[in-house]
Amino acid sequence: MIFTIPKSALMQQLGLINPILPAHSAKPITECIILDLKDNNLKITATDLSITLVSNLEVNGVEDGISVIHGKRFSSIIKSLPESNITIKKENKIVKIISGTIKFEISLTEDYNDFPAVPDELSDNKFVIDSLKLKKYISKTSFAVSADELRAVLTGVLFSLKFNELTMVATDSLRLVKLEDKNISYEGEDTDIILPAKSLQIISNAINKNEECTVFFEDNYIEFKFENTTVFSRLINGKYPSYQAIIPVNNSLKVKLNKSIITQSISRIAIACNPLTRRIKSTFVENKLILTAEDTTTSSKAEEILNIEYEAEEIIIGFNATKILDLLKNTETDFVEFNIGSAIKPVIIKPYESTDSYDMQMLVMPIKVSE
Repeated sequence: MIFTIPKSALMQQLGLINPILPAHSAKPITECIILDLKDNNLKITATDLSITLVSNLEVNGVEDGISVIHGKRFSSIIKSLPESNITIKKENKIVKIISGTIKFEISLTEDYNDFPAVPDELSDNKFVIDSLKLKKYISKTSFAVSADELRAVLTGVLFSLKFNELTMVATDSLRLVKLEDKNISYEGEDTDIILPAKSLQIISNAINKNEECTVFFEDNYIEFKFENTTVFSRLINGKYPSYQAIIPVNNSLKVKLNKSIITQSISRIAIACNPLTRRIKSTFVENKLILTAEDTTTSSKAEEILNIEYEAEEIIIGFNATKILDLLKNTETDFVEFNIGSAIKPVIIKPYESTDSYDMQMLVMPIKVSE
């Protein structure tokens, strides 16, 4: 195997692969990647047994061949080299990496035949979506998943498919994000699948231009197919909670807020929060929103009064500052709308202005505050 490639092109692909590779694995072969050269096409494959990424890039091929090489070591070497063309050459059990007067050699210790098999390409159930749209949707939902591995289904994002419709939902029980797009290409049966957040981040990283993405899925696997990259991922088994049941339908108090102003204010007041509860007290009174925070352990207090349009009865609600800031930061519009029912009911937050291609609704659970 012999080929030449610019460092920048190779590093771009290795950057996609590095997050998949385990630092230390009970199966050392999964710490490796496959370099498979045919003519001027280099196929790079990596897997951690749950996620598999196959990437193709154009190189100046001289001699076809296959190598199984330690992924992070190979990536570290390429990263250390100056920006120039790199020649990679396999000779027996050695891979040589040459850049000008710099030369590295890596001993090949793993057998290609021991590398986990790449999943078969899927062909049955599928939907089609623009890649940049998918990247945006992943960003706007995956941040809200749970980190609790004991509730595995909540560590992923629900993809709920109906005819030409996609609904994505993520929750950690304290907040929830629901995003709907009623203009995708899907003609199959109503289906719910749960994708791990890590897999979605890998997929998002692989998207750097707008192109058609075809998504195939079956009972345990999903395949995201782009022009030059394919990502396979295992799905999370289990039934997603009935999230519709916790979304209030009669939150009658509606408050329009400037997203930038409310975000900056919460960020300031949060400095005085108790670091464990991150609790902020929000008092809605006539044409005012009073934000307060207190940490009794350090005798810290903060208060800020915002002028808003509000003419209903006074209501006091406690929020976790971190949770609500995450929701606000993932809203594209300049203004947001809070739909409030009571001090103990979930508060709905949604964009005040309509978005181009999707509808988004967010939910935050209140936390108890003293009157």
